[in-house]
Amino acid sequence: MPKGAGGAPVWPVGVVGSLAHDDEIAVAAVGLRRDFASVGIDVERAGALPSGMLALVATQSERRRIEDDLVKAKLLFAVKEAVYKAVYPLDRVFLEFGDIEVDLAAGTATTRPGRTLTLRSCISSHIVALALAQA
Repeated sequence: MPKGAGGAPVWPVGVVGSLAHDDEIAVAAVGLRRDFASVGIDVERAGALPSGMLALVATQSERRRIEDDLVKAKLLFAVKEAVYKAVYPLDRVFLEFGDIEVDLAAGTATTRPGRTLTLRSCISSHIVALALAQA
């Protein structure tokens, strides 16, 4: 897969996709542009988010919804990474964690510029988070 100037993969015409990996696992998500404007994926080892990162990753309303549960916070981290990967190619706006508001129960995320994405995730030894921007 060729890489673009920013290091992101260059997908064939009509295809959108995202890649993620750590030392143990690699994941990919691809779709047709007619179905999705963009997709983003992230993978993180399952477990708790370091407590010192909670305030950086989660907004106040997210912290209330997850009740400061650090395992849910790690999922929130992965979801926000996937959202960023999905929206950056569309909006070309750098987003901080606080610029993305996630509702894990509803399976949605909204960005500061106003884009709403659908979320999917699974957890086993790793968290895999997928963000989908509709076409």
